Amino acid sequence: MPKIERIFYKNEISLPDSFFSIPAEIYCGLEFCPEETKREVLHLFQLKNKDHDIIIYTNHHNIRLVGIFPKNGNIAYFGYWETKDNLSLNSRAFELLEADSKKFGKSSINGPMHFNTFHRYRLRLGEMPSWKMFDREPVNPKYYPGLLENLGYTISLSYESRRIPAREIRKIYRDKQRFVKEIQDLPFKIIPLNPENWQNHQEEIFELVQAIFNQNPGYKDISLAEFKLLYNQQFAEKLCPYTASLFEDTISKKLVALTFCHPNYKSLEGEINGAPSFKKDYPKLKNPTMLAKSSGVHPDYRKMNLMNFSGAYAMLSFRELYEDTIFCLMKTDNYSRHFTDGIECEKAYYALYEKQIKIS
Repeated sequence: MPKIERIFYKNEISLPDSFFSIPAEIYCGLEFCPEETKREVLHLFQLKNKDHDIIIYTNHHNIRLVGIFPKNGNIAYFGYWETKDNLSLNSRAFELLEADSKKFGKSSINGPMHFNTFHRYRLRLGEMPSWKMFDREPVNPKYYPGLLENLGYTISLSYESRRIPAREIRKIYRDKQRFVKEIQDLPFKIIPLNPENWQNHQEEIFELVQAIFNQNPGYKDISLAEFKLLYNQQFAEKLCPYTASLFEDTISKKLVALTFCHPNYKSLEGEINGAPSFKKDYPKLKNPTMLAKSSGVHPDYRKMNLMNFSGAYAMLSFRELYEDTIFCLMKTDNYSRHFTDGIECEKAYYALYEKQIKIS
């Protein structure tokens, strides 16, 4: 079996070609594949190399693993993990990761996480759901969780996605009708998230994202350049302007809440030239599913029912546009998860793992 090489990443060298060929082999024949572009990976590694040590462990054939060691703190991370179902192979790779973690003075390892929770992280657990994969959903072969558990890793945080079928949508309307009626009288301006409004408010959106999510486990503040790797004009083009929104305080003119929603474009793969666009590609969808991707309220404006009101805004147009919806990647104990409690739904589960290590 080929030896596992330990490659210390430096800006002046690129990643080996095998870094990108290994996933292609792992996911060949499966009905899903992680969304990963070489440009995005290289750009992110270059950005993060400033305040992280980065080590790639690979035999260039059937395993890749990245050790991520922040300059500060006592937690190491592993990410970009793709592998064949081979416990011995993974034992050797993770032993190298754990040895380096000790050298860097880290007392625990978390993952899979691509630097922080702003980027791809978590494993999907159990059987493949009916939707197979939605946009930027963490996906992996079903043997991944078992490999990690055999290596001594345990679940630290759990998450779920919920698909609400069309027949159940009316129950959400019934239960939330008060918010739908009151939406017109709020002391907030509702800004539809279309490409023009995104461009006009991009830096404010970035600041609002930081304020909303910076207390989440695993989240770290990011630069505007890193934000724009994922959340940019291309992202704005695929948002649904009828259900995605910003809420602006009419007095302070500050953005105070956001909701990112867009259709699930996966059924159109092969038909879309370039990146998806709501204007261009929504009309092609036969049974449109809305992805409720992210929502949140500025800490200074919580306990004002703004989560419910942003959901109510989306409901005003939902029935005319979508057959069903997937509430994506909610933390199991997150308050927003209760928005769909009591509704019959299909669920998919995910987890983040950790392992404590002894520093000698």
